[in-house]
Amino acid sequence: MLLTGEYINKVDDKGRLMIPSKLRSALSSSQVVASKGLDGSCIALFPPDFFDKTFSFAISGDDGMQIFSPEARMFTRRFLSSSQSLDFDSSGRVNLPQSLRTYAGIDLRSEVTILGMGKYIEIWNPEKYNELLAADDVSISDLGEALAKNKRGV
Repeated sequence: MLLTGEYINKVDDKGRLMIPSKLRSALSSSQVVASKGLDGSCIALFPPDFFDKTFSFAISGDDGMQIFSPEARMFTRRFLSSSQSLDFDSSGRVNLPQSLRTYAGIDLRSEVTILGMGKYIEIWNPEKYNELLAADDVSISDLGEALAKNKRGV
């Protein structure tokens, strides 16, 4: 099941965030891997199996030779080194690490925008998310067309 929807929630005074039950149930895991988001200052939450499969391939490839790539090593330093496994508590909350909250501009007791992104979740400072949307003047139709061309290799 795809993770979908846009939700508003609030980080508590201990840095915990309630993840909506629809997203938690679609994750089908009591744990997520939190990391820096790929599209800017947000926090990404990945199901552990998706994280392991996707990023193992990204940094090693099928033959393991990407370890010799400076880009793969830099990606590992910047992205994977910030990643942490988080457990949901009995109330469906995760404790967002201070380093990732700082990176995303998310303060204690502040509202956040939570996005279901298909295979993962993004957590945004609402102002930064709105800035990202305002800077993107491409229509959904144009984005869909570009995605289809990439899939076809055109």
